Amino acid sequence: MKELDVEKILKEYLSGNISLQYLSDVIDERLFVLRQKPEITTEQERLSNLELLIHEINEGFRSRDELFAYIMSEIERKMSEQFVTTITINSTSDSEFQTIARAIPVMDYHLELAVA
Repeated sequence: MKELDVEKILKEYLSGNISLQYLSDVIDERLFVLRQKPEITTEQERLSNLELLIHEINEGFRSRDELFAYIMSEIERKMSEQFVTTITINSTSDSEFQTIARAIPVMDYHLELAVA
């Protein structure tokens, strides 16, 4: 399973199309593959956090609402990473270029087109 598939399965859980147990099984299967390699990836960290949260829900320490909120924040974070803009500015005083990267929050981003 690729990282993109994980995003899809999280959205499926949020929409009620799959159960918590199925989500847990998919995450466990993917983590098993990822843990075969010695390096820790961003995907592995994200899935490990989800695995722990699901375990805490099953043990009664957390609620499903907390899982829902966590998944929503992860999806929003992932979406906002797709809207990163990079601006290069030429400083005339020392002829150096500065690069500024800024993420545009998805929920606050509005584009209006003016027709002349």
